[in-house]
Parts: sequence; structure tokens; C-alpha cells
Amino acid sequence: MYNPFKEVINEEQHDRDLIEKSLGGDGKALESLILRHQSWIYNIALRMYCDPVDAEDVTQEVLVKMITKLATYDPYRAAFRTWLYRIVANHIINRNGTRMESLISDIVGSGDFEKFASQVPDKRRWTRPESELIRDEIKMSCIHCMLLCLNRRERMVFILGAIFGVDDVTGGEICGTTRANFRKILSRTRARLYGFFSRQCSLLNENNPCRCSDRLKSMVRLELIDPDRPRIAGESFGPVEKVIHDSVANLEDAYYEFHALFRSQPFFKSPDMALWLREQLNREDIRALFQIQ
Repeated sequence: MYNPFKEVINEEQHDRDLIEKSLGGDGKALESLILRHQSWIYNIALRMYCDPVDAEDVTQEVLVKMITKLATYDPYRAAFRTWLYRIVANHIINRNGTRMESLISDIVGSGDFEKFASQVPDKRRWTRPESELIRDEIKMSCIHCMLLCLNRRERMVFILGAIFGVDDVTGGEICGTTRANFRKILSRTRARLYGFFSRQCSLLNENNPCRCSDRLKSMVRLELIDPDRPRIAGESFGPVEKVIHDSVANLEDAYYEFHALFRSQPFFKSPDMALWLREQLNREDIRALFQIQ
């Protein structure tokens, strides 16, 4: 699985070759460029919004921006991944609020998800044998929903820096801030989330009661999960750690298990954008951009 955030010169050149061919009217090259980046855009959006429908919409919206602005990309000013993921970050941060964000905001009120989580009653465990998948779904949803308690810029920094292992240079460029500020935001948000998991979740502290199994009814009622269509059963490239080719063992000891919670979650395959792209290339304005006859 291609990782745009790894410093590999040949990969950057490959992007540039695809751009040049795309602008020359090669539809297959444009499709290849989209396939290289669509799952990264989708997974960033999915963790930002915790909603696969919104994530798919955002992926298409960003790809439209990429396609229509591709001729303006200047390789002498920035790497393509910096140019593209700055578009991704700005689009996601400035987009209208989502249903899931509004829901969590209404529930939390003060912005502290810990208060919401601690109010879930500790009732009889959900013990049906077939519920293992549902328990994993609840675990994933709880981990991801915690991100919604951060503001969008904090969320973007945490997703890039803590989950996908983006360094402060690239992260700062993508988020339009300095290296120092990127590190500061990452440190602050990581400490907040780590504090919650340490106090409330048995995944980091075995002395805490496991509440995952008790949250099913609440999460179904709030439409945070659908037991009949668990997202965790969707197609993926494996856990995030495998996809980014990075080990949590390389991180600070204090945050080892904490980062592992997020990096053990699936890196989902994006909905196939090939058909969507072919439909776009039939539009007169798009054909004109790429000199397609």
C-alpha cells in the first residue's frame, strides 16, 4: 500500500509523471493518480467525521478540486503530497458541520466526552457468542468518536501526527502552521485523549471496567453504529500500523499502548472512484482541462 507521507523520492517523481501524462490527456494516468491517493483521503475524512457517508462525499469533493486545479500545481514550489493534502486539510476543516459532529456536540455540551462516557450504565455484559464483531465495532466507534471532542484543527493534527505518523515538517506544511505549533497542538491533544483512556478505558488501564459491551444500545440509538452493517467488517488494507509501515515501538514509551489503540484500527479501502472518474471525464469542462478529445 502506497504511503504518501514516507520520504521516497521515486514515489514523488511517479506522482509528477502521472500528472504530466494526465494533463496531456491520458485518462488512465489520471485514474492511477486518484487510485494512489483515494484511500488516504477517505481514511483521513473517516476519522475526521466518523461517518462513512460523509467520508465518501469528502473524498469525491477533494478529488474534484484536485482534478480541476491540477494544472496549477507547481513542482518547484511544493511536493505533490504537500499540495494535495493541504487541499484535503483545508477542505475538511472548513466544510460545513456534519450530523455526527452535531450529535456529539449536543451530547457532550462542555466538549468533554469523558463525562458522556462515564454516564453509560455498567449493566449486564453483552455475551452472545456472535457479538464479538459488534464488540469490536463498539470499540472502534468509541475510539473514533473521541476525536470528535477535539476541534477540527486539533483533530487533523492528531490524525496526521499520531495515527499516520506524519512528521512535523510535512504536517506543518499541510496544516498551514509552523513545525513548532504542529508539535504543540499534537502534544496537547494527545495528552487530553490519553488522559481519558487512562481514566476511563480498560484498554490502557486494566483497573478500569470495560464499558464497550454496555454501550451497544446507546450507540445504536444514537446511530453511531449499525449492528446489521458493522463498518469494521468492511474491506481494508489491514491495520493502520501495517499500512504506514511504522511501528508504535518507535514512539515514546509513555504513549506506546495509546498510539497502538488507534493504529490497530482498520485502514479502510476507499469506495471505488474509477466509475465516478469516468463519469467526470465525460463532462465537457473536465475534458477541456485535460485536452481529452
